[in-house]
Amino acid sequence: MDLLTIVFLWFAFFMLSGVVFAVSVVSHLRKKARKSMETANQMEDILESAPDGYFCMTRLNGKEYTRCSRRLCLLLDIVETDASLSTVLARLDIQDAKLLSESFQNLVQKGMPFELTVATENKRLFLAVIGRVLFVSDTRQNSYVMWFKDMTRKTALLIEERQAYTRLLQQREILTKTLNTLPFPIYVEDKEGTVCFANKAYADSQEDFADMHWVELGLSLGKDLPYVLKYGQDKTTEEGLSALLADAERAHKAVLKEIPFGVVLFDSTAHLTFFNNAFCELWGIDSHWLKKEPLYSAFLDKIQEKGLLPQVKDFAQYKKVQLSMFAQLTRTTEEFLYLPGGQIIRRLMIPHANGGVLILDERKTAPEDHR
Repeated sequence: MDLLTIVFLWFAFFMLSGVVFAVSVVSHLRKKARKSMETANQMEDILESAPDGYFCMTRLNGKEYTRCSRRLCLLLDIVETDASLSTVLARLDIQDAKLLSESFQNLVQKGMPFELTVATENKRLFLAVIGRVLFVSDTRQNSYVMWFKDMTRKTALLIEERQAYTRLLQQREILTKTLNTLPFPIYVEDKEGTVCFANKAYADSQEDFADMHWVELGLSLGKDLPYVLKYGQDKTTEEGLSALLADAERAHKAVLKEIPFGVVLFDSTAHLTFFNNAFCELWGIDSHWLKKEPLYSAFLDKIQEKGLLPQVKDFAQYKKVQLSMFAQLTRTTEEFLYLPGGQIIRRLMIPHANGGVLILDERKTAPEDHR
């Protein structure tokens, strides 16, 4: 075998060995790349299975790759899943976008994690954002992720609670100021008898509260939260006012006794409580019977027995209508009673301050003997 043949064989051997080595290296690299791809796909599947949306930025060999999850795309109305950070920020409120950009920059440059809440540009959504560094085995690769959680409903409830709390504070302030402007003392006790609220008149008063008449009102803020509200009234003022009202009522009745037509007063329970002599003479009724304070219905029966009521087919129905009108009277009414024998009585029924009815009967024709 000549020298040329030997050189050729050695060259062929080295060439074949190089090809085999190259194929082996390529195969190894392909397996490693396939394994890396499978790992990457597996990690992406794990991220996609999370209930929250995410944005991920990866730096590899000087290049940046971004990934926007389908969940986040739906939340922010983004089309591309490889959208950039600027696309995400453009969907947010301007101030919130600026804050998020600064926070993400600190995450990338300094590894500083963050948590904050941002809103979309129209305040339609509120999102909780958590920024973290993703640590991987490949030192050439750096990944940073932001998780986005929809907090719209919770935020709306929180805003509503804050607004309700603000309204409650305002109402409390109004109520407190109102109670403090009252000229008489008010205080509230709990079930142990401890004063838990007192208005300014109570706190500033130097008077002896024993000279006051106290009115108690029960308050309840629930089954186990009974309270008692007490307010004081000056006894002398109250007694003086009662006496003044009594004098006025006596003077009023004295005047009614002297007027020339019949006057009768029924109280809120329909009992006769006052009449004048002209009323007795007009209807021919004994004053001793009237002093027994008969009911209005009994008075109707009495004058029906005497034949002095207008002639009606159904007295029971007439009586029912009269009693109903008496109970529901809210303004002065006038009617004319055409009695047997030609008499005409003009009647005024006037609602009285105590809840009763004042009746004034005036004869419009010459009197006749109905005894």
